[in-house]
Amino acid sequence: MSRSRSASAWLYVLPALILFTLLVIVPIIWSLSFSVFKWNGIGAKVFIGIGNYVRMWNDGLFRRAFVNNLIFAGLGTVVQVVLGMGMAILLMSITRFRDFVKVAYFIPCVISSVAICQIFAKLFALNPEGVFNALLGAAGLAAWKGAPLSDPHLALVIVTLVDAYKFCAIYMVIYFSAFMGIDAQLLEAAELDGANWWQRYVHVRFPMIRTVFLISLVVLISGTLKGFDVSYILTGGGPGASSELVSTYMYKTIFNSLNFGYGSAIAVFLAVECLLAVAIMQRLFRSSGQERM
Repeated sequence: MSRSRSASAWLYVLPALILFTLLVIVPIIWSLSFSVFKWNGIGAKVFIGIGNYVRMWNDGLFRRAFVNNLIFAGLGTVVQVVLGMGMAILLMSITRFRDFVKVAYFIPCVISSVAICQIFAKLFALNPEGVFNALLGAAGLAAWKGAPLSDPHLALVIVTLVDAYKFCAIYMVIYFSAFMGIDAQLLEAAELDGANWWQRYVHVRFPMIRTVFLISLVVLISGTLKGFDVSYILTGGGPGASSELVSTYMYKTIFNSLNFGYGSAIAVFLAVECLLAVAIMQRLFRSSGQERM
């Protein structure tokens, strides 16, 4: 009976496992095999061993992209968690037009990245003047007018915030669903004990969705580490390399410079970076869970 049950479980898991192998495992192995060669995608491959990884270590542009990636992941995670949680709490606080507000919040998630980036490019435009500069002029701050997307000190922050704006509603839905799944009797008991609105969140709701929150955090961090589309479309990694990310640098290395070997080495680094980040977070979560016990 146990063998039959195990076989049935594997039959359900097998399609997802095959798909994961084809879309994730195979490309990683493929990139790993390319990363030890110097190859332009057309001519003969030249075996150079760990040469591409040594080059990566000494590549100042790659190091800049890596630091940008950490800033992008850190700031983006904080903003998306705060906005997602804030919107979920707001939805819990209203009863009328809740579905309308939920849909309105979720619209940026279903709009393509190209459209979102075009909207923000127009908002921050200097010539013709966009909404951002028009508001500065109306507020008597005409001296502050400029092109923020062309400012190396602001480009990465704007890219991060636009990316967070696009995807934060996903976490709103996750947190809202988790809040809705909490047993109402627990909340009623807390209210009878004299807990106010905020205390019910701190002592009941937040602890009850802790597992959901931690899982969403793992997904969020691994996703931001692989961020690509907003940076590439909105600024192209510029000005200079101020908003360059590891994924955009990898793309340019492979498809613009036709350096498939070095680009594959960067792809392997990106995969290992995400796996390490997930492993470290799981270790931290496990340790904090044991301390709570």
